[in-house]
Amino acid sequence: MDKFLKLNVFEYQAFSLKLGDKKDYGLLCLLGVITVIIAAFVAIDTGSRGLSLFFMGGLLGITFLYFQYGFASGWQKLITRGDTRPIGYHFVLIGFCSLVYLPISYLGLGSSGSFAPISISLLFGSFIFGTGMQLANGCGSGVLFTYGSGSARMIFALPGFIIGSVIGSLILPIILNWGALNPIVIGGSSSLLTYCILNFFLIFGVAVIFFTIAVKSGQKLSINWLIGTLLISFLCILVFIISGHPWGITFGFTVWGGKIAMIAGIPIDKTVFWQWPGPALALKQSVFANISSLMNFGMIIGAGFFAAVTASFANQPWPPIRQLVAAIIGGLLMGVGARLAFGCNIGAFVAGISSGSLHGWLWAFFALLGSWVGIKTRPYFGF
Repeated sequence: MDKFLKLNVFEYQAFSLKLGDKKDYGLLCLLGVITVIIAAFVAIDTGSRGLSLFFMGGLLGITFLYFQYGFASGWQKLITRGDTRPIGYHFVLIGFCSLVYLPISYLGLGSSGSFAPISISLLFGSFIFGTGMQLANGCGSGVLFTYGSGSARMIFALPGFIIGSVIGSLILPIILNWGALNPIVIGGSSSLLTYCILNFFLIFGVAVIFFTIAVKSGQKLSINWLIGTLLISFLCILVFIISGHPWGITFGFTVWGGKIAMIAGIPIDKTVFWQWPGPALALKQSVFANISSLMNFGMIIGAGFFAAVTASFANQPWPPIRQLVAAIIGGLLMGVGARLAFGCNIGAFVAGISSGSLHGWLWAFFALLGSWVGIKTRPYFGF
C-alpha cells in the first residue's frame, strides 16, 4: 500500500506554465474574436445550454493540453514498454464518470448513457481506429487539442479524419447488414444496486490491476495525471448532465464533412446514413447547433488560448514528409473506424464502458489490437 501512496511525477507530467514575456498576443486577439463570433452563433442556435457546452469544450482543450492527457501515447507505452500506468488512469477516468452515468441512466433522470450494437462494424472499426491513432500520433481528443496548439502533424490528420468520417458514414449501413446484435448492457436487467456494483467492480478492478502491475515493476505513479484525470472526469460529468448524454467527438467531424460535401455539390443527403433522423437533422442545422461539433470548436480554441499564453503554440519542428503522410493515413483510418465503431476513445471507450455497455469493452480490446499493428507500422513512416 505504501507504494501506491508514493506518488511522483513521471514522463506524463504537465507543462510548466510560463506566463511571461512570450505570450502570443496576436494569436490571443485572433482567438478572442473567433470565440466571440462563435459564441454569438451558438447563443442564437442553442442559447445558454449551447454556450455552456461550447466553453466546456474550451476547458477540456486547456485541461488535455496542460496535462498532455493522451490515449494514443498511453496505449503506445503499454504495448512497447509494458507501462500500464496511462491506461490505469484511463480506467480511473471511466470509473469516476460511471459513478454518475450509471445511476442516472438506469433511473432515466434526464440523461442517458452511450449504448451501441455489437456488430462486425464495431470490431472492424475499432481495430482500424487503433491502427490509425498510432500512425497519426493522436486519437480523437488528441487530434483536437494538438491541432489547437499548432501541431503541424494534425494540420494533415484532421482533414483526413473528417474525410474518413464521411466515408465511414457511407459504408456503415452496408456493414451493419452483415450482422448486429442489440446493445448489451452489463447487469442492465438487474436491480440498480447490482447494475452499479457489477460495473464499478469491473472498471475499478481493471484500474487496480494495471496500477498493481506498474508498482510491482518499479514504476511510480503521477499526482499530475491523477489530478488531470479527476478534472477531465468532472468536466465529462458536467457535459453529461447538461447535454443529456456523454461527451462525444467524432460525430462532429462527420457533420463537418457532410456539410462540406453538400457545399461541394455532392448529394450526400440522399445516402442511407444521412437519412437517419439524427444525421439528417444535423445536416440541416448549423454546425453550432450540434453538441459534438460546437464542443470540438471549443476544444480547439481552448487549446489555442493555452498554447498562446504559455508560448507553446507550434513550438514543435516540422515533421518529415513520411510522418505527414502517416498523419493523413491515420486520420482517414480513424475517421472511417470511428464511424463504423460508433465513436472513438472518448465516445466509445470512455462513454461506452462508463455507461455499462459491452460495446465499450469490445471497442477497447480491438482498438488495442489495432494499436499494436499501427505501432509495428510506424517505422515505415520514419517514427
